[in-house]
Amino acid sequence: MSNTLNYTNSEMNYEKFCSLILGIESQVRGAFVYNNNGDFIAGGMRDSIKSYLPIEEISKSLINTILRWNARELLYPFVGYGKYSFTEYEKIKRITFPLKNHKLLIVGTDIGIDHDRVIKKILQLIESKESL
Repeated sequence: MSNTLNYTNSEMNYEKFCSLILGIESQVRGAFVYNNNGDFIAGGMRDSIKSYLPIEEISKSLINTILRWNARELLYPFVGYGKYSFTEYEKIKRITFPLKNHKLLIVGTDIGIDHDRVIKKILQLIESKESL
């Protein structure tokens, strides 16, 4: 797996980006990029991993994630830009990162992962790829 992302028309290769995130740690279950309308851009689950959510609940969860992120943007003038959002459930951890061009990266991990280390690695990856 190459550590470089290719840009076409100033657009990141999100499929490659999600693959790089899956390569950070074996406990990363999935990495997905969506636009702010909830349209799937790229990504997926690690092979042999199944979602805990039924398909109809995935859509509801995504809409809620986008709405919550958009609500956070109202705070930016007061507290600065959001870097990520972290939620720990009983079975998984979910981390949401804003990307350029009104896109969100959603990463799901196993519960036992060192999420601080993974968050730092993903933030470094985002910074290095979006600054190109």
